[in-house]
Amino acid sequence: MRYFNRSALFLAIVFLFVSCNENDIFYKKTGEDFDNAGGVYKSVDGGVTVIIPPDALPDGVETVTITAYRLDTPAMTNVSKPVTNIYSISPAAVQFKKDLTVNIFYKEANFPNLLDELDLKPYFSVDRQNFEPVEKYELDVENNLIKMEINFLGNFHIGFPKELVKDKGSSQSGIAEMVLIPAGEFEFGAPEGTKTEATSENELQESEGFNKVYLSSYYIDKYEVTNSQYRLCMDAGVCTEPYDVTSILYQNYFYNANYAGFPVIWVTYGQAETFCQWAGKKLPTEAQWEKAARGSEYRMFPWGDTGPTDNIETTIANYSAIFGDVTIAIWGDDGTSPYGVYNMAGNVAEWTSTWHNIDTYYHKRTDGVVISDPVSPAESPTGEKVIKGGSWVSLTDEITTFARDKAFPNYRYYNLGFRCVQSVSE
Repeated sequence: MRYFNRSALFLAIVFLFVSCNENDIFYKKTGEDFDNAGGVYKSVDGGVTVIIPPDALPDGVETVTITAYRLDTPAMTNVSKPVTNIYSISPAAVQFKKDLTVNIFYKEANFPNLLDELDLKPYFSVDRQNFEPVEKYELDVENNLIKMEINFLGNFHIGFPKELVKDKGSSQSGIAEMVLIPAGEFEFGAPEGTKTEATSENELQESEGFNKVYLSSYYIDKYEVTNSQYRLCMDAGVCTEPYDVTSILYQNYFYNANYAGFPVIWVTYGQAETFCQWAGKKLPTEAQWEKAARGSEYRMFPWGDTGPTDNIETTIANYSAIFGDVTIAIWGDDGTSPYGVYNMAGNVAEWTSTWHNIDTYYHKRTDGVVISDPVSPAESPTGEKVIKGGSWVSLTDEITTFARDKAFPNYRYYNLGFRCVQSVSE
């Protein structure tokens, strides 16, 4: 598409190195060695201590290195709303001969509204995805800490049961309204003969047709992530400010309350991914994005096969620069997808989690196999991510459900935003 300037590949490599700061997922990490005499380990930030009793090391092990580092906390885990960071403590998957005492401190200021301190519980996970309540623990409300007794290390956090947060009104109500995309098959890809993004003779020049894809059910944001939603993540100390706080028409776009409901722009792939993780979600794969846009059967546009009218009075799509800038995220009632998702054509182009690869998208399988829950290709020949949907400056052929663009993960622009997805089980 014509509106993305291509960055050099080495910029993506530089980005990987310069982006490692305290807003990244892993930080504040240091280790300390202990022998069978035991001892006390304290994390650098003071949020966690581990007490190792004497003679607790597994047989045949002379020393262990206890290391704790905190991870950016998602809004929800599978069973709880964390009020502390998730602490990853190693060595994981090692069974000690005696219970270790793991102490984690918390702040009452982090509680969701209406929830009581006595409902706090500790949670443990090996993989950071499937947490379970810790059975042996003591709540010390005077010192704002929970003491756990456990003979394994791994991922820990303090939080509230998920059902309490939902029942009593969660701070998540300000994050986003989501739409259920039911499980089932759909036609994924571009119509046969569609020109690809090929830049050399060795690449596939035209689409070979659709592939049948099965996707498990999931939720997708009904609207593009807005300025106000993104600022919640910034206020939590997780997200970083967009590269630019202006838009084409509005000098004070990001912080002005008048544009709180407009899509956030000028964010990189990493910033979008961080927001979705904080909100307990993920960026959509290209297949998830595409099904939410077109439904179970092929549509050229989210609303059908008839192109939009290039008219400022229409409420179908913000494209072709008819408004001169982005519009509010809830605009476009007549242009929603079959599932009622807004602005999947135009307004802002949207990041996906899929690495760009021409063959995996335009190549048609000949064995008739239905692909189940496809993931991103393992790599991209150019190191770029797929971008979908077109934007307010796009022409008609750039806002179809199969239109795609690509950019390096550190790219950001005045017409680029995102939305998130969440599995039904989360």
